[in-house]
Amino acid sequence: MNHIQEKMEKEVVSLIFREYPDLRDQINKARVIDREFTGVGFFTNYHNDDILWEEEMIISDVGAILNNNIEVGFVFFIREEGARFLECYMYGDPFPDQIESYEVFIYEKFPGDVYKVPKK
Repeated sequence: MNHIQEKMEKEVVSLIFREYPDLRDQINKARVIDREFTGVGFFTNYHNDDILWEEEMIISDVGAILNNNIEVGFVFFIREEGARFLECYMYGDPFPDQIESYEVFIYEKFPGDVYKVPKK
């Protein structure tokens, strides 16, 4: 696990939970149980006792560009049964061996629940 990925995860969580500041702060302070790398992304699992939230929640409007050219998406899950985790997923490419740089963004939403990378 490298420092850049940890920093990116905190930025992603801050954007995902931008409308839930108390929850955002809990997650950014929560202990990470483990990270599972799948080859096409990863899961970061958080200690359930560190994130006090009763409602089931799935939020997925944040993405990033890794190493200047690899797009990834993120989904944060809070499950009623207790699971709390961040998923990072690719769009068909293998996950890079090393994250050298990243740019986190909020997807632009269009009619029909279509999300696109914002234009610069």
